[in-house]
Amino acid sequence: MRPRTTPEWNAFGAATRYAQTHDLSEPAEAAYLEALDEARRDILRRLVRGVIRGDPTGLPSPELVPPVRARIADAIPDVDDVEIPWEVTRAMTYGSVAVLPLPPTNKTLLGPIKTTHGFDRHRIGDDSWLVGHTRVDRIDHPVSLLDLLDRAGAFVDDGQAARFRVEVAESVANLALARLADAVLGERLDPSSPVLRRVANGNAAADRPAALERIVTDGHPFHPAGKIRKGISAADGLAYAPEFTDRIDLRFVAIDRSVARETRSRGRKRLTDRLFETFGGLEEASSDELPPDRPIDRFAVVPVHPWQFHHTILDRYEADRRTGRVVPLSYTHPATPLLNLRTVVPHDTDRLSDDPPHIKLAIDVQTTNVVRTLSPNAVTNGPQVTDALEAIASRESFDHLGFLPETAATCYYQPGGPHTEGHHFDDARHLSGMVRMNPAHHPFVGTDAVAVPAASLIASVPGTDRPLVCDLVSEYTATDGDGPDPRSFFEAYVDVVVPEQLLLLSKYGIALESHLQNAVVVFDEARPVAALIRDFGGVRVLDDRLAPHGLDVSVDPYPNSDIDADGEKDLYGKLYYALFQNHLAELLATLAHECDMDEAAGWDAVAHTARGTFDAIRAAHDVPADRVNRDEAALFEPSMQHKALTAMRLRGKRHEYVTSRVSNPLAREDR
Repeated sequence: MRPRTTPEWNAFGAATRYAQTHDLSEPAEAAYLEALDEARRDILRRLVRGVIRGDPTGLPSPELVPPVRARIADAIPDVDDVEIPWEVTRAMTYGSVAVLPLPPTNKTLLGPIKTTHGFDRHRIGDDSWLVGHTRVDRIDHPVSLLDLLDRAGAFVDDGQAARFRVEVAESVANLALARLADAVLGERLDPSSPVLRRVANGNAAADRPAALERIVTDGHPFHPAGKIRKGISAADGLAYAPEFTDRIDLRFVAIDRSVARETRSRGRKRLTDRLFETFGGLEEASSDELPPDRPIDRFAVVPVHPWQFHHTILDRYEADRRTGRVVPLSYTHPATPLLNLRTVVPHDTDRLSDDPPHIKLAIDVQTTNVVRTLSPNAVTNGPQVTDALEAIASRESFDHLGFLPETAATCYYQPGGPHTEGHHFDDARHLSGMVRMNPAHHPFVGTDAVAVPAASLIASVPGTDRPLVCDLVSEYTATDGDGPDPRSFFEAYVDVVVPEQLLLLSKYGIALESHLQNAVVVFDEARPVAALIRDFGGVRVLDDRLAPHGLDVSVDPYPNSDIDADGEKDLYGKLYYALFQNHLAELLATLAHECDMDEAAGWDAVAHTARGTFDAIRAAHDVPADRVNRDEAALFEPSMQHKALTAMRLRGKRHEYVTSRVSNPLAREDR
């Protein structure tokens, strides 16, 4: 085993030094090379699953056949007598084999499928194969499959093929590095403690939710480039990624208010005032370093990621620095980075003001499909969506659904807007910041409760191969007293996360993007008691449903924003994909695969709760019955629209969705 791609070689030195520092192997590089082999397999599995599930343009549709040699051979076109490897036909292990001809290449992809979960979420076998006229070869690297897909015409153009090769290769290298961090994090945990306490207390972090978020090391569960961090080096990853460090130095930049856009939700302070209140000494440092002829109240202050500070701010805003309109400050404060790199949690909270916020930053780094800057759209829209959600929450008094409000934001902003593209738009999105509520301080999180990022539930407890949720199930006591029961646990979970989100959609026309990364679930011991939703950039609002409620709030989005829903289908595409296809489907697939849960029983529980919720909405007579019926029918359609992330990258799409249809596990006739 040796590195093959440029990203694998580029990470080699940083990985070796990290392994040497933490005494992971002898020789030091052995740990990285071992992790590299499994990372290649993992990313290949995601790629094969995405190609099979996403039905990309330019490729034939795959055929799923039983794992029988004769049936597989019959599905392969124009092939002589080729011996199908026994690994492909292990009927005791695999449920079926996906057969995908790649006609111009004279090759056929064989993707063994261990099992198929809800929404056609295939669990791909350890190895996939390419069948030619006279031989069968195991695919040993995901980039090798991309080369075949390119020859087969799957890419929109040569440039996108080259970009996606780099993205996938970088994901392999970054995933291998992350696996080294997993071993280090595991050394610090006390195995005798309950799992949430074990992880929260054993991982260094600014607070308990941040400690739990640090264990999510594998990236996006669907995306073959789910560990891409395009723009930063492997060494930068060691310095700034949450799996490797609990502390980065948060920086700050002052902006003359003549070139600043400041927003805030009702009754909240401006971002600058909130920062001065939170960080002792920041106001004094700002006053000392600003131009002496300009008072401090002429400036807004924006928090900045340290990587962005050194790699982008100093050069991009050089002209403004010369005129004193942009002033980088020397003040720093330690903060824990979260999963998306750009959100951080301040350390030393006992010395800060009450309820230190989460701070969302701009960073010119691509993860999955998007560069993680913070646009003027987000700066403008977030506080407005906050006002709408808080007005609804005040009226409804939700028992289990909470929001993490985006209370204030600021960005660099040249006069003469709105800026929707070009260099003025880019200037705005590269120097911007936002604060939102820290989940640890939400009223639903009592003294003994823990706010757990939902993505952490399917992540392995460091140092083990066991997902966090399985340990929670083991600690969960069923109401009948019979001990650990994954079905009872999942039913309690569904009762917390589903009903009030459906009410919000049906009654008020707001669809939350409550996928695993955006949801924080509150646990009292091992019992789920509430769900908190963060990050309002993906929310959809249908004004025809919201406006009649007379809430004295409105959402006037920044031009070219996606918040305004085009219709009911837009709402369904957002909530039903994020909550059911992503969040619940991935959690249930993990419970079924790792915790011996009957997956069909899990979908029965989801269907029962959803049906009961729609019945309750109808019975309240607050929502037209025909509307509720449409919302319910859409959730239980035989198939659902699926966001095909792999197909999006093959076609070069970032913000425009490429979709396919997948079977709906909620649509059983007996439900």
